[in-house]
Amino acid sequence: MSGMSHERYIKLIDEMIVGDVAPGDWQELRAHLGGCTSCRARYDRVALAERMLHGGPAALAKPSPSSFDRIGAAILDGAAAPTPAWQRALHWLAPKQRWAVGVAAVAAAAVLIPFLARSPSRPGGEFQVRGAGSGERTAGLRAFCIGDNGVTPKCARATQLRLTLSNSGKFQRVFVVGFDDDWSPKWYAPRPPELQSVAAPDGVDVPVGPAVKLGVNHEPGKVRIYALFSDAPVSAPEIEAAAERMRQQDKHPSGIEVLPLLRTDVLQKSVLVDVEP
Repeated sequence: MSGMSHERYIKLIDEMIVGDVAPGDWQELRAHLGGCTSCRARYDRVALAERMLHGGPAALAKPSPSSFDRIGAAILDGAAAPTPAWQRALHWLAPKQRWAVGVAAVAAAAVLIPFLARSPSRPGGEFQVRGAGSGERTAGLRAFCIGDNGVTPKCARATQLRLTLSNSGKFQRVFVVGFDDDWSPKWYAPRPPELQSVAAPDGVDVPVGPAVKLGVNHEPGKVRIYALFSDAPVSAPEIEAAAERMRQQDKHPSGIEVLPLLRTDVLQKSVLVDVEP
């Protein structure tokens, strides 16, 4: 951890409203958020404000475009070149951009952030597991599709799938697996022939497993990806048995957010990826 001051972290979080966070600063802030509860809570509130500014109330449940850009640059290890400073300046000085973003930033600072600061974090926030109450261990899963020009909102078979985990709950192990609606498994971490959970990362939006070429082992259609966080290992036979229970009940993974495992010590997070032709 570098010597960046706590006030500087707070300033970086607030600057997310206009998307003006350099890739290097975001990497350091991301590491800080993994261990600072107060900054993580502030980040959750600002992330909600940022989403509303970009897409209104309907966008509160998904990351904003600038959030995808930040995390995409992180999981690509800086491979995505930042926009040159002169180009950002021209974009900012354009009258429409200056007024739109300026008014939005003022509105967020004057209305959204104070309101959210008085309110508890919404379920489904950046670091809050849906259904988890205060004091409970939390974790998270996100999926990104990467094309020739970086992170893309569409997961065509020509792109690569990258998965990231957040482990604020300090779980020891994680098993990441996906199923399409034909119950065909996609082993992300561990990869065969390994049969048990891998060591869970410690941090926020940490990549897990290698990038997956969707055109190699994924057919067009919906794939539900599950991250199973635990302290004791989860085994591949347990997951296969849960998939068989879904199959026998004629339940399709795209509509099932939690695998029917026969144990209660596993925290599950899932995301749905729609693979396009």
